[in-house]
Amino acid sequence: MDTSPKNVREHIARSKFFLQRKDILKSLKSLGLALELLSSGQIFGRERIEIDILMEEAVRLIMEQEGLKAAFPAGMAHKKGKERELAATVGRVANALETVLGRAKKEERRKRLAELDELILAGQAELDQNHPMEARKHFRRATELCGDEPGLFADIGNRFLLAGLLAEAVEYLQKNIEATPGDMRAYPALAQCHDALGEGEKAEDVLRAAQRRFGPSEALNLRLAKGALERRSWEEALVNAQEVLKLNPTNQEGLRLASAASERIYGDPLAYQRENPQAGVKPREIKLDL
Repeated sequence: MDTSPKNVREHIARSKFFLQRKDILKSLKSLGLALELLSSGQIFGRERIEIDILMEEAVRLIMEQEGLKAAFPAGMAHKKGKERELAATVGRVANALETVLGRAKKEERRKRLAELDELILAGQAELDQNHPMEARKHFRRATELCGDEPGLFADIGNRFLLAGLLAEAVEYLQKNIEATPGDMRAYPALAQCHDALGEGEKAEDVLRAAQRRFGPSEALNLRLAKGALERRSWEEALVNAQEVLKLNPTNQEGLRLASAASERIYGDPLAYQRENPQAGVKPREIKLDL
């Protein structure tokens, strides 16, 4: 433990800084740590006088807070040689405050989630009644209230997708990816939206982004294999189809796509199954008209 004068002064400065930001809990914890260091160290002379002055000011400032005035009508003060006792008192106050704040935070979250549920249900009810404008209002309010709630944008995006409101779905699904790129749920839905809008290339870009982040996936690679086959990109189609079959050798669509791509590349629908697909491939005859 660093009991140097410099370290003690830094913790006192932190206590004042947190107090300026109205974070009483962190201020108390920094003050308590400064007191513990002061009681454990051997600081003398002018440095001790300077630190005592700083400590007295920090204790006075924190005792001016309304909540602490009520808890300690007689106040608390720093007295030389009594740092350990004061540190214990400050620690108890910090622990009590942390417990109270924790309960308040849980209650606030409970209320917030209850309001969120009401907004989502109200928005879904408006979608069910074909009132998209009203649904947007409820969902916008939901994101304003709980925009940091994991998966919220994806949930709303999927609701718009199921209602056939593709532009709105794209907006929310894209926001989900931007906010939490590690959340897999939004990628397939966003690709589905782009497909429905006739934006096949954008759909494949989304799926490739998911593939880079999450690795091979039966559904993702299958979709990429289909797209590549439609674009006549035979090698890309085969690579993705083979990834599907590595994950699920019985996937019938994967088998069909792999065979179709293999026939285009090697002239044999089963060539991809061989260790050397090129083996046994007959060279194509070149006819010259003389």
